[in-house]
Amino acid sequence: MTPNKGFSTVNITIEGRKYPVKCTSEEAKELRKVEKALQAQLTQYRLKYAQLDKQDCLSMALIENQMESLATRKTGQLDECMKKLGHLESLLDEVLT
Repeated sequence: MTPNKGFSTVNITIEGRKYPVKCTSEEAKELRKVEKALQAQLTQYRLKYAQLDKQDCLSMALIENQMESLATRKTGQLDECMKKLGHLESLLDEVLT
């Protein structure tokens, strides 16, 4: 098996554990941003909810990030629908005038 050209493995550290992620150099830059943001989010959870363990904090971060992702997708779908409606409206204007 030959290695994929343009891909490398980047070690992402979350809560002291390393996770190897295969990615392109462009993705590696984004992964570093994700790593930093996630660590900051987990630190905030640990400070706010001292009684929670690492697993609970990770689960809360996962839930929060998935909810944000869902909201972003819904916004994107709404934007796409609005563009299509705008296009249909302009076509109707052409036909009716």
